[in-house]
Amino acid sequence: MKSRLSAIALGALLACASHVASSQTITVTQQGSGNTAAAEQVGLTPYDTGPGVSASITQTGNDNHVGGPGATSGGIFQRDTNDGVTAVVIQNGTGNNAGITQDGVRVFGRFDTRITQRGNGNDAAITQAIVTSSPVIVDQNGSGNFARVEQIDSADTSIQTSQTGTGNRLTVSQRGATFRGPAITQTGDGNTVAVVANNMVAGGPDIVQNGTLNSASTTQNDGWDDAITIRQQGSGNTAHASQTGDAHVADINQVGNANLARVIQTGAGNTATIAQIGNSNTATVSQAGEGYVANVNQTGSGNWTNIYQH
Repeated sequence: MKSRLSAIALGALLACASHVASSQTITVTQQGSGNTAAAEQVGLTPYDTGPGVSASITQTGNDNHVGGPGATSGGIFQRDTNDGVTAVVIQNGTGNNAGITQDGVRVFGRFDTRITQRGNGNDAAITQAIVTSSPVIVDQNGSGNFARVEQIDSADTSIQTSQTGTGNRLTVSQRGATFRGPAITQTGDGNTVAVVANNMVAGGPDIVQNGTLNSASTTQNDGWDDAITIRQQGSGNTAHASQTGDAHVADINQVGNANLARVIQTGAGNTATIAQIGNSNTATVSQAGEGYVANVNQTGSGNWTNIYQH
C-alpha cells in the first residue's frame, strides 16, 4: 500500500503544513485575503533512499490561486515517485493562478518543477505525465501573462520559460520527448511563442524574444537531433520553423520590425540560416531531401527571398 498525503489550504486557514513521514513534506504560506492553495502527494516507491517529494506554496497578496476556484488545475498534484521531485509555486501580487500536475515522475534523484509569478493577472500551468529527471521552470514578471507547459512520456527534458512585461503568451507541448527540451526567453510586451515537439530526441527549439508583438512558432515531428534557433529583436516580427525528419538545423535571426521568416524542412540533414536586419523583409526556405544548405542574409527594408530545394 502506497502512503498518501494530502493537504488543502483555503484562504488563510492554513499557514503551514508539513508532516507524515520524513520523506514527504508540504509547506504552505499565505498572506492577505482570498488566497487558495491545494497540494496532494501520493506514494513513494521502495527506491526511496532519502528525503523525497516536496511541495511548497508561497502566496503574498490578494486573490491568488494554486488550486481550487479560478486555478488552471488541481494545484501541485504529485503522484507516484521513485525519489526526489520538488514542486514550488511562488506568487506575489493579485489575481494570479498556478497549476503543476505531475503523474508518474520516474525520478532517481531530485529535480525541481517551479512556477514563479510576480505582478497581476498572471496564469501558469505545468502538466507532466511520466517524466524522468526533467526540470520545468516558468518565470513571469508583469501583468496579464499566460503560460502553458505540457510534457508526456518525457525523459531528461528541460523546459524553461521566462516572460517579462505584460500581455505575453506562451504555449509549449512535448509528446514522447527525450533529452533536452525548448529554452524560451521573452522580454517585452505582447510576445507570443508556440512550441510543439513530437517524438523528439536531443532536439528542442531555442527562442529569445526582445521587444513587442513578436511571434515565434515551431514544430518538430518524427525526428532526432533536430535544432531550431530563433532570435527576435524589435517589434512585430514573425518566425516559423517546421522540421520533419532527422538532423535538421534551422537558425533565424531577426533585428528590426515587421520581418517575416519561414523555414520548412523534410527529409534529413538540411540546414537553413536566415538573418534579417531591417524592416518588412520576407524570407522563405523550403527544403525537401537530404543535405541541402541555404543561407539568406537580408539587410534593409522590403527585401523578399524564396528558396526551394528538393
